[in-house]
Amino acid sequence: MILKNLTRRSGTGQLVNYLFKNEKDKKPEPILKHNLRSRTTKGWTKEFEQNFGLRINIRKDNIRLHHTIISFSNKDKKHINSELLKDITKKYIELRGKDNIYLASSHRDKEHIHLHIVMSSIKYLTGESNRISRQEFKDIKLALDTYQREKYPELVNSLPNHGKSKSVQLNDLEKNLQNSDRKLSQNQEVLKTVQTVFERSKSVDNFLSELKSEGYATYTRGGKIYGIEDASERHYRFKTLGIDLNKLEVKDRQAQVEVKQLQELANLRDSKSQEREKEVEPERDINFGPEDRNEDEESEDFEEDIDDIKGDDLEPNNPDDD
Repeated sequence: MILKNLTRRSGTGQLVNYLFKNEKDKKPEPILKHNLRSRTTKGWTKEFEQNFGLRINIRKDNIRLHHTIISFSNKDKKHINSELLKDITKKYIELRGKDNIYLASSHRDKEHIHLHIVMSSIKYLTGESNRISRQEFKDIKLALDTYQREKYPELVNSLPNHGKSKSVQLNDLEKNLQNSDRKLSQNQEVLKTVQTVFERSKSVDNFLSELKSEGYATYTRGGKIYGIEDASERHYRFKTLGIDLNKLEVKDRQAQVEVKQLQELANLRDSKSQEREKEVEPERDINFGPEDRNEDEESEDFEEDIDDIKGDDLEPNNPDDD
């Protein structure tokens, strides 16, 4: 068998409906459902979405579903029946983990028969991711091959040669789904980058400059900036990416108003500070007036009187006066 796993980040209803879409004159054969209660595609879609809503760690690019395709060689077609397909599906669920949601059907629109198994990306009712590494997925492939060899040795043409490239025959709709998954993954990567830059940008110019540094150039239509293009010149419209440049223009104007208000407030504070400084009486130099100098003048006269007195006292005594 050839086992291939695809991931989907949206389109739950589309994928569930595809599993049971009529194939020309044949109807897809339901194989089994696991941890699902509904009996219709609409009900199953709702259960997948509700379980995904319990996710603990949420990001914009979270994987919602795993789409696994198990193909068998058309040379073994006569040995393949419903019971075998159901048994292989059960074994895959056992290896991948029974604590997930599964929905499986088989398609026979081509010469080869193949299984389609849709699995939730979140464990059933826990909100925990069931992500595994590439090595762990490779181990599951090997274990499933071993199981097939031992239980269904008649499927001699459906044993893959691991390590060598071997293409899986897919019908046109499956190829479109696969291409859609790849395109969606690329779109999600661009979307994540653009929205991250948008959220931290303060103006349109800042936004476009940041996108340029991320490797995305802008293109215009009708004289207006319409979107971005990547290195391969693939175009992404801002409208498709959910980006509204008008919001950045409003954000820029608000920022300018805030800057102006802060400047006016600073100017007002400076003005009031200067007014308070003027109200405080400055320290004055003291100039002595004439009245303040009287003491000094009196002191000089007093010294002169003392000199006169001393002069008289110092005259020699006249003996006749005695």
